[in-house]
Amino acid sequence: MLRLTLLWLISLFFASSVTATAATVTVGIQNFVFNPNTITLNVGDSVNWVNQDGAVHSATQDANLWSSDLNTGESFNFMFNTPGTYTYFCRFHPFMRGTINVSSQGTINPILCFFSWAESNYPQFFAPAGNVSLLTFPPYTYRYYPVTDSYLAVSSTDNHVYYMFGNDGIIHDAGAFSDWLGTAGCQ
Repeated sequence: MLRLTLLWLISLFFASSVTATAATVTVGIQNFVFNPNTITLNVGDSVNWVNQDGAVHSATQDANLWSSDLNTGESFNFMFNTPGTYTYFCRFHPFMRGTINVSSQGTINPILCFFSWAESNYPQFFAPAGNVSLLTFPPYTYRYYPVTDSYLAVSSTDNHVYYMFGNDGIIHDAGAFSDWLGTAGCQ
């Protein structure tokens, strides 16, 4: 019953969605090239590398901040929470290089930052990643993830994070939003 109520509320209040300020830039890996190979982002934005080549590639940051091996068709997402210049390469093909410039001039929305972090770190629960809108049903700001039939929300009443997996229909309290912001690097 709770699940049906939430689905009804989502459809009823879909029109009150808020456009996100965080962005995700896709880098295609094809013909042994990162395309685009130079990107400028704001703090809180993410990059999603997609291997469109027939060979295995990686997106490996020079200082080992991140690294991911990608088979054909696989992708890897990383959110940038600290300004700076980040260079990366393919560990299988070191001549393949890219640069990401992250600016602190863009404003970061803590809820968007947290949701992007949760999608990147818990894709088995919150998929697909990269939803560009937030839904509101006071006191909740939330996202619905159709692939995993789950919800992630922040309540303005108690400033807690909540989640629900559609198959169990139980709303779970994950704790204080401020604690999660620290964990996610969104402060």
